[in-house]
Amino acid sequence: MIPYYELYQMKADRYVLRQKVISLARKEGIKAAVREFGCSRNTVRKWIRRYEPGKTASLQEHSKRPHRCPNQTSTAVERLVLKIRRQTGFGAERLKMEFDIPCGIDAIKRIIRQHGLVKPRKKKHLTKRCLREVKRNWKLFGQLCADTKHLYDIPHYWWQMKHLRLPVYQYTVREVVSGLTFTGYADDLSKTFSVLMAKQVCLHLAQAGVNLKSVEWQTDNGPEYKESSQERGVPSLVRSLGSGHHYIPPKAYTWQSDVETVHALQETEFFDRETYLSSADFWNKLTTYWLYFNIARLNRNKQWMSPLHIIQKRSAEISPQIVSWQPLDLGRLLNHYVPHSKPKRGHDLPVHPFISEADDRAQLFEPVGELV
Repeated sequence: MIPYYELYQMKADRYVLRQKVISLARKEGIKAAVREFGCSRNTVRKWIRRYEPGKTASLQEHSKRPHRCPNQTSTAVERLVLKIRRQTGFGAERLKMEFDIPCGIDAIKRIIRQHGLVKPRKKKHLTKRCLREVKRNWKLFGQLCADTKHLYDIPHYWWQMKHLRLPVYQYTVREVVSGLTFTGYADDLSKTFSVLMAKQVCLHLAQAGVNLKSVEWQTDNGPEYKESSQERGVPSLVRSLGSGHHYIPPKAYTWQSDVETVHALQETEFFDRETYLSSADFWNKLTTYWLYFNIARLNRNKQWMSPLHIIQKRSAEISPQIVSWQPLDLGRLLNHYVPHSKPKRGHDLPVHPFISEADDRAQLFEPVGELV
């Protein structure tokens, strides 16, 4: 006869086996059932005690889960995890690091998973991980990636943008090694604003002690960055200051992954969540976010360090004030380049950023012909 426990492991409907054990025990006694099925007397007694005639469920196994778990996460902590997760969208590791939640990372993951707050993520390719290691060894402020972002395609931001007349485009410059990010905002996508943004970033870097001759700028081939012999732009500006510049190859979008990562993060963490009472409220919240991003936000891909931590660790010559960058209102800043006296003909034209204050501004407004 096959022992009880071997039959127990083989049978899907185990309650049938238990019925036979109970039937034999009632007819011939517990000892006979023990000899026949090769199980213990306690096992036979247990199923005789539990069995209720006509109820198959009485022969099903009971849950072996403990009635009390002293290490179980409290309800208050679960509510805290869910609240912060819904507000920020952060992952378990970042929630633990930034908010010091009194439970483990695995517990936070379990809470998020049980309440359906997990977002599917694409698996990162091994090559991408290897590139991070390579970039960590690059020279600090050796490369700046510049790009623009359209803000009108963000649903939560769009209606506020229309109602409060908020900026439509974002001009972004990011340093690859530290992740330090500079931003400016405008209502138009133009070469004027990209040049103005680059000039302000260069001025800020120079004041903080960065050697501009060691900086290399990288941009895409958009019209706001392209230049010709007749129209100068960002490449001519940065080269005149001693920095280098190169364009990414056509359709090589992954070359701009550093700055595109920032665009994705700020859309998830800021634009998809914040609601503004006024234009001033928008600028206050925007400034707070980018100060947090550059000073306090820990980057998992950079060994859980913020841009400020990386800069202080890698270079003692660069002033920590470099992270105090505040988002620029490029439209308002451009007004400082418009002369107070209007030219006799045509429209008001901004002073080109390449022209120094010592230059004769009158030559910028020489007549080029009658306006039609």
